[in-house]
Amino acid sequence: MKDKSKVLLVAVILLVAAAIAWVCYGIFKGKQNPVVTMVVSYKDSEGNDKTGTVKIELYPEAAPESVNNFIALANNGYYDGLTFHRIVKNFVVQGGDKNGDGSGSAKLSDINKGVEAGSTNDYTYSIKGEFSLNGINNDIKFEKGVIGMARSDYSSYGLNEQGYNSASSQFFIVTTDDKASLANLNQNYASFGKVIEGYEYIEEIEKLYADKEESTEVQEVGSEEKDVPKTTSVRVETFGVKYALPNALNYDETLKLISQYQSIYSQLNQQNSDSNATVTEY
Repeated sequence: MKDKSKVLLVAVILLVAAAIAWVCYGIFKGKQNPVVTMVVSYKDSEGNDKTGTVKIELYPEAAPESVNNFIALANNGYYDGLTFHRIVKNFVVQGGDKNGDGSGSAKLSDINKGVEAGSTNDYTYSIKGEFSLNGINNDIKFEKGVIGMARSDYSSYGLNEQGYNSASSQFFIVTTDDKASLANLNQNYASFGKVIEGYEYIEEIEKLYADKEESTEVQEVGSEEKDVPKTTSVRVETFGVKYALPNALNYDETLKLISQYQSIYSQLNQQNSDSNATVTEY
């Protein structure tokens, strides 16, 4: 009888110890980072339909705006069925554009269900670029498998800040560890996560659709082409944590400004062209 009591006591002690260990583990581990499940579809070299699941861990502590934005878009179904419109061999695979050609950005109604699509409150938005050149400390270095936010570059007009804060829905996944290739990305673009499973599908898409030459020439896949690789479904598991909407900037205002600058530059170029023209008399 005493032996049974001892066994029962030991069992109870072990259960209590296990429970304490589990609680301590949860405390020290902290909340779990959100994880993206991205289902991709493409045609292989023989024309067969292929699908694959890519898992991406997001890092909200390093890039909260980028993460909040991606979660809001993904869980609202924005990325479902969009193409990988830009594939650069040994560099990046890029997607997330509704237009399918690199020109598109998301609308406020794409992340905020309280805004009616097409209403006066709906506008094209962007988010603040989370990288050092824009005054944000982001310690995630770009390397193979890291996901970042694509953005525009308006430095030719002297509008650096507008370019830094022009990211919206487009993202890219890095496919190289070459330091020279990554030099332009680090500190210039917002990195916010990394592929933790299924990276082989990104490699397969790059191999099938990128430029076949040994270079980093861009292969613009384009939305009108047949059998374009796609993000069939993109959802983010947040493990019970509620992530806020990103602080949306009015990108329509930036686009108006850029249009004005383009018009001015065009007029100046035309004037210079006219003044340099020579007249030949016969």
